[in-house]
Amino acid sequence: MAPLRFTAWIAVLLLVSWPAAAQDNPILQQMERLAAAYNAADAAALATVYTEDGVLLPPRAQPIQGREAIAAHYDVAFRAGASNLRFNILEIRQLGPAAAMEIGETLVDIGAQTINGRYMHVWVQVDGSWLLLRDMYHVIGAQ
Repeated sequence: MAPLRFTAWIAVLLLVSWPAAAQDNPILQQMERLAAAYNAADAAALATVYTEDGVLLPPRAQPIQGREAIAAHYDVAFRAGASNLRFNILEIRQLGPAAAMEIGETLVDIGAQTINGRYMHVWVQVDGSWLLLRDMYHVIGAQ
């Protein structure tokens, strides 16, 4: 009887620890929202994924703080031809009840070139929504 109870206990532990479906992950949903705004070249909509005091840390540039400044940064990128953002989340780690860290890879088209990069996001929950507090990315190279 003991082996059966042990097996049942392991099955319960596995079910409790099994990750939620991707569509139920609010950070993935926000990343899809971010990509949709990026691919529509809608800098204002993209900026709403950030907290009011969010900070974007682009490569070889000064930090960009606040939704308005972040929207202006992306508006310049869109006018330069940035489009077709694709992302691959490598890790999402809960840092507390209202904070999480995400690491991933991106591909972005700029004209005929595809740029690949990596990013790290710090997400916080504000009034029930997950928003970007910090967004740091770097360019790896062009394909």
